[in-house]
Amino acid sequence: MGGSNLKRYFRASVFLTVLVAAGCSGSTSPLCTAEFRFGLSVYVNDSVTNAPIASGASLVARDGSFADSVTFPSSRPDLDALPLVSAGEREGTYQISVLKPGYLSWSRSNLLITRNECHVNPVRLTALLRRAN
Repeated sequence: MGGSNLKRYFRASVFLTVLVAAGCSGSTSPLCTAEFRFGLSVYVNDSVTNAPIASGASLVARDGSFADSVTFPSSRPDLDALPLVSAGEREGTYQISVLKPGYLSWSRSNLLITRNECHVNPVRLTALLRRAN
């Protein structure tokens, strides 16, 4: 190959590499990220004050035979405003419960988590817990 042909070949190779890396290879598939997404995020608040109270709370999520649970440790007010998360990259129809000592349990049924071409479509809820008498 002559010098100008080699330069032209190199430029064409770089161009094709950039097109493929950018997802322009002719495929109709979307470019998906490697990010892991939770399908469910539940914020836990007091029903009277609406103050966040996630410290010491537990979330249980069930879809058929699948079950997942997560609990925040007690006495961690730094966690109060954070959500309890579940259903990582998992679609389904869930029954969820939130439990916290000193409060009545909170639950929802038939919560649908769907997915798109790449990830689940996140559902965010606020569980308003009532104090137990």
